[in-house]
Amino acid sequence: MSSKQIKQENINAPAIMLGVGHYFPGEPVGNDTIHREYGFDEKWIVEHTGVIKRHWADDSKERFVDIAQKAGEMALKDAGLSPEDIDILICTSSTTRATFNPSTRYNKYMDVAPPLQAVLGLKNAFVFDIGGVACVGFVDVSVTATSLLRSMKKKNAMVVCVENPKPVLNFKFKNSTLFGAGAVAVIWQSCPREESGLIDAVIHTDGSNFNNFDIDDENKILMKGKNVGSFAPKALVSASREILERNHMELDDIDWFIPHQANINIINEVKETLNISPDKLLINIERRGNTSSVGGPSCFSEYYHEGKIKKGDLVYNCSFGRGYNWGGILFRA
Repeated sequence: MSSKQIKQENINAPAIMLGVGHYFPGEPVGNDTIHREYGFDEKWIVEHTGVIKRHWADDSKERFVDIAQKAGEMALKDAGLSPEDIDILICTSSTTRATFNPSTRYNKYMDVAPPLQAVLGLKNAFVFDIGGVACVGFVDVSVTATSLLRSMKKKNAMVVCVENPKPVLNFKFKNSTLFGAGAVAVIWQSCPREESGLIDAVIHTDGSNFNNFDIDDENKILMKGKNVGSFAPKALVSASREILERNHMELDDIDWFIPHQANINIINEVKETLNISPDKLLINIERRGNTSSVGGPSCFSEYYHEGKIKKGDLVYNCSFGRGYNWGGILFRA
């Protein structure tokens, strides 16, 4: 655990991370299956994305809310809270679509938060979704939730990121092999400022690049991969340096660096540019794929529940997504 005493100075949303949980649906889908069903070369997938396997939900059995429910239940158990203890629920997803890829098996709307509130029994929580932020969703929902805890004098907020991309992937393009399904839930609890485990967060947007992502007439995702791959590493490096400078820190002060699980080549470029020690860098993209908003926080959750990340460790997660939106969040486990 980092021994350096780092206090929350740049944001006014004191909170501790009380619980975390994750879930990935179904059996892993390997590159051999991708090759057999879509004709993409297994070697190309590994070399260009770093993905060996990913999870895709069986939509007849599990949709967004079913996946998110498992992560939420795990987070509640980890936090030692009952559903009635949650005051706020905020969800985010970049892959729900009304009618085409709805959030539940019994309704054609795309909202995640209201039906998730019902299945988790969060009867005392007010709930809503944040859309449009894609992969940087965890940073956005965490900052929003912790800010509301303070401004509305509430105690516990659950934030949930959930993705189910297969129905919206366009398998005419190789980069569709990147993406996987999953969910992660985090419970933030308000606390005195001097005890805050949420240290800092930065969020940026450049809307001039909005057209590098689109949705075609069949509701499939269109992504200009080369443009994204060129911009993303620079944005992630910039956000990381900003966090360090704002908090008078060196990279060595951080126990664990979790980059957005976008693409292994982007991760490696960030690693080399910042000179991140391999001992600090955590990834799960090789076994989970690019899970958009779920990627960074689910990587944290996996390593935390495995015991690699210890309570009190200083963790930094940066992410980059559609919009372009990018940012980073610094917190103690």
